[in-house]
Amino acid sequence: MTTPPQHPVWITDPEPIEGAPDDVSQVYVSLVPASDPHVIVRFQYVIHEGRKIEGPYAIHVQQAPDTPVEEWKPVGATLIRDLPLTKLERVARMMLTFGQRTPEGAPLDLSAGVFEPPPAVEEIPARAEKMVRSRHPDVDPDHGPGALRRWKRLTKLAEVQLEYNAAAARGEKAPATVVAEQRGVSPATVNTWLHHAKKEGLDAQLAPDISVVAVASE
Repeated sequence: MTTPPQHPVWITDPEPIEGAPDDVSQVYVSLVPASDPHVIVRFQYVIHEGRKIEGPYAIHVQQAPDTPVEEWKPVGATLIRDLPLTKLERVARMMLTFGQRTPEGAPLDLSAGVFEPPPAVEEIPARAEKMVRSRHPDVDPDHGPGALRRWKRLTKLAEVQLEYNAAAARGEKAPATVVAEQRGVSPATVNTWLHHAKKEGLDAQLAPDISVVAVASE
């Protein structure tokens, strides 16, 4: 395997898996970490029916093929521990959706969640309501006092999650503290709300941090 010039992320074509049904294939996504440009991190995913991504089921770290032998460095436990694998995997998954499509031409289904860019402050209430309607379509605030109370709780949790994401995207070192100051509560309360938001399926993921991937020089 060689790295195409000027392409820090590349994807293999779907290929069959021995012993698996015909509608199951595997794909490999490879990236060069910006922190360690002498290595390649390779993620293995499985695609079902050409639609749904699952995994990764394997992570492989090796020397970059264009690194001269005299510049090789050990790929040991310390290096692997320090790699930003979570961020790299988000980038790999996002790029996989760009590189592959369903038979109808739609994006693949991200089984691990949808990446949502952080909204502007004024957009948070509307985005929060949209999240709740999408993930809890059975909750209708017009269906009585109980339904209204649940709707208000869910939209507040969604707003807190989006406020946290927006603060994190701005580079705030303690986004929970920022949200706590905005809402006049303690950071511990915000963390509790974030925990409840996750349990309710309202933990929208931030868009992947592309800066963790090394871009080849001209």
